[in-house]
Amino acid sequence: MLNVALTGNIAAGKSTVIELFRGWGATIIDADELVRQAQAPGGEVLAAIAQRFGSDVLEPNGSLDRAALRSKVMGDQAALDALNAIVHPAVRRRRDDLAREARERGDVLVVNDIPLLFEVLDPGQFDVVVLVDAGLPLRRTRLRAMRGLSNEEADRMIAMQMPAERKRPRSDCVIDNDGSLPQLERAAREVFEALRRRAARAALGRPAQSLLLAAADGEGKGTASLPSALNAIAGRYADAGLAVRRVTGGSAVEKALARADSPPDAIVATAGAAATAERAWERAGRPGILALLSDDPDPVAVRLDLRPWGGDRLRLIEPGAHGVAPRPDLFPSANPLG
Repeated sequence: MLNVALTGNIAAGKSTVIELFRGWGATIIDADELVRQAQAPGGEVLAAIAQRFGSDVLEPNGSLDRAALRSKVMGDQAALDALNAIVHPAVRRRRDDLAREARERGDVLVVNDIPLLFEVLDPGQFDVVVLVDAGLPLRRTRLRAMRGLSNEEADRMIAMQMPAERKRPRSDCVIDNDGSLPQLERAAREVFEALRRRAARAALGRPAQSLLLAAADGEGKGTASLPSALNAIAGRYADAGLAVRRVTGGSAVEKALARADSPPDAIVATAGAAATAERAWERAGRPGILALLSDDPDPVAVRLDLRPWGGDRLRLIEPGAHGVAPRPDLFPSANPLG
């Protein structure tokens, strides 16, 4: 799993990029949402906030009055540090829990939305740091337009964060957002594709060299007409450095398995081709060979399937691997593979 931190100063456009990444298939862990959960009424965090800053930071119903709390910490670094010391340990524990759950699900790309990454955390705990940035005058204009703030109020909010100039050299990727929304989308897509390729390489984690993608007769002839799922997964495995071949029909699978020069290490098949591919795989005597190649009991496709990205159901034909169900949040009608 590739664990990414995405950050950006206020009004830089970070939230827009997060939603783009979410739509393209990344698993998102939202720090702001975790903060809201930590500060829920009845919890230890809210009680500690009220004790430190006074009961007037609470609404009559016992929830947090965020505006009142903000007025107490704005411009007061000691107060802000005290607030962070109360809130962020709880947020960090929950984020770690969610990252562990994502890893156990087999998600390959997790993006943590963390506005104050450089201010309150160690960026080194993440595999990649992505910064969304925009010029200061533009951010001030956005704050006035979006929140109805005066220049003075906007400047106070901007001053509460570390200047982006200090964050840029410490970031692995920078997405500049000084132009139009289509320009931002193109820049974000370029970074996302780089993250996707890196995630694929990180998820591979085994010495496989080649992959055979099999479709059933009638499902397509040639790359252009093969099921979209096979073409999508071909790109993912190619990103991870495997040689990928596509075939259609059982006889083509048998011929591919019989090749002495480049026999595949694994087969990914559509539902219509799975039984035929499995029989051909067994007749070729490949299970023993695969067992020698693999030190990892988890099949490649468990970590490089289409669950985090969308697509049709796929099955990996490999010793002890009976396929994996697509992620239920993306495929609510799919039944688990047995």
